[in-house]
Amino acid sequence: MALGFDSFNGGAKKSEVVYMKLVDGDNVFRILPKSLLPSYQFWITGANGKQLPFEALQFDRENERFDNTRSCPVKALGLKDPKDPTKDLRCTYAYKCLVLNKATGKVEVLTLKKGIVEEIKLVANQLEVDPTDLENGIWFTVTRKKSGPMAFNVEYSIKQLLCKPSALTAEEKALVAAAKSIDEMFPVEDFDTQLARIQRHLNGAAEASNSDAAAEALSELG
Repeated sequence: MALGFDSFNGGAKKSEVVYMKLVDGDNVFRILPKSLLPSYQFWITGANGKQLPFEALQFDRENERFDNTRSCPVKALGLKDPKDPTKDLRCTYAYKCLVLNKATGKVEVLTLKKGIVEEIKLVANQLEVDPTDLENGIWFTVTRKKSGPMAFNVEYSIKQLLCKPSALTAEEKALVAAAKSIDEMFPVEDFDTQLARIQRHLNGAAEASNSDAAAEALSELG
C-alpha cells in the first residue's frame, strides 16, 4: 500500500514493550483485566557474554503445564547450564501481566516473582474480590528491599493492609481500554523462528528488539 507523505516513516517501526522495573521502596500498580500471561523462559548467554530470555515453548500457556511432545529449540541445540555443563539448561518462572504503574501513569509490563503471585492470590481470596476489576479491584503496593550484596539478594513483599478495593478513575479506565492485549505483545514463536533467534544470539548478532530492556527488568527475578 502506498503512503501519503504525512504518514511516511522512512524506515521500519520498532514495536517497543515498556517494562515496569521494581525499585527500592514501594511500587504501586493495578493489574489490568485478562492480562495475566503464564510463561517460563530460558536465560541464554550469547557470544558477547550477554544473557537474554527466550520463552520455553514446551510450556502450554493456556493449561499452565509443560507438554514434552512439543519441540523445543533449546533442547534441540543441546544447550547446557553454564554453572554445571553436565546438566541441561533449565527454564525459570516468568509470568507477566499488564499493569497501571502509579508512578508513571502508564500501562506497562510487569514480570512477577512466584512469591508475589502467591501473595496476590492470597489477598484476593481473603477480600473475595477480583483484583483486576475496574470498579472493585486493588492497587497493590510491593516493597522491594535489598537483603545482601549480590544483585539477586532482593526481597519483595506486598503491604496487605493497603489492599483495599477501589474503582479506577475515568482517565485510568481509558488507559486500560486503549491498551494492547498482552497476547499481541508476546505472541508465541514457532520453533524455526525461535531457533533462528537463539542461533543469532549465540553467534553474537544484535537483536532488533527490546531484549535489552527486558533483560534489565527481568534479570533479578529469575
